[in-house]
Amino acid sequence: MKRLIIVYSSRSGRFSEVEKKIIAESRKLKGWMVARYEIKDASVRVNIAELAKIIRKGDLVLSAGGDVIAMVAMNAIIKSGEIATLGVMPFGVFYDFAETLGRLNFKQIIRKFEEGRYVDFYPLNITVDKKHYVYSGMYFMVGMMAESARVLGGPKVRKKLEKAKNRMSFSARWLFKWYLRNKKRKDFLPEGTRINDAIVEKNSTDYVVVNGASMASVVPGGVWYRSGRQFWSGTMRNRSFWRMLKKFLIALEGTLPGKESIEDIVSFKRPCCIYVRSDGRGERLEEVSKISISKSGKSLRVIKA
Repeated sequence: MKRLIIVYSSRSGRFSEVEKKIIAESRKLKGWMVARYEIKDASVRVNIAELAKIIRKGDLVLSAGGDVIAMVAMNAIIKSGEIATLGVMPFGVFYDFAETLGRLNFKQIIRKFEEGRYVDFYPLNITVDKKHYVYSGMYFMVGMMAESARVLGGPKVRKKLEKAKNRMSFSARWLFKWYLRNKKRKDFLPEGTRINDAIVEKNSTDYVVVNGASMASVVPGGVWYRSGRQFWSGTMRNRSFWRMLKKFLIALEGTLPGKESIEDIVSFKRPCCIYVRSDGRGERLEEVSKISISKSGKSLRVIKA
């Protein structure tokens, strides 16, 4: 019997849509066993571990939420060690997974799964000081943008963001205020930071990796997720507002400053505290010496439009 695992959060402002468009529809399925995993009010790592325990070979794991829920589902499949398939329906604030995989409704995802129509997806493997940190599907960033995005992750701001008529405009206003307060800081990429064998350019604030079709639902990317080796990476100097705006406008045209890589090592002159962000989830890491980025080496099955 085919198995469907629906991954969702009842705390989401769009949970009523999940109930109507996914949970209610799943009750109509014939020849399927349907399970549900509700994201717990706990760390991402706890949710990944708990979800991984219930995944079995041949399962369809359907993410019903934003990018963080999709990232949890993806990491849980990999952690389980089982050959399972990931489907994504966007019910969150940011939709990089949906922008990359395409927007499909519940019936379309079920039909494609039943027909065996999936694509191979190669996530990024992120290690911190030689220990596995996370698998990232869409993007990974270190520095100013990673830290600035946390203002959108707070419960109050996130609630307002979900209700905002123009989310891009709302996000831009909040981030611009943060930028004005923090643009003179020198610790985003500390002096002496190296990427592989080269010291990063003076006043660089960000290291960015892109694997999917978009980053933060704004900056367009590509199809590196289809490659078992390559990804895009680059550094940015965002301390100057006009420089940042210029690069942003260039990026919107589809030109990303940077290069294709098969492995990057970001190392710091001395252990430091640094902000990182992966698929919508940000975190402050303490006393970090080295971050390594490469492809996972093994593909994941995903449903794509």
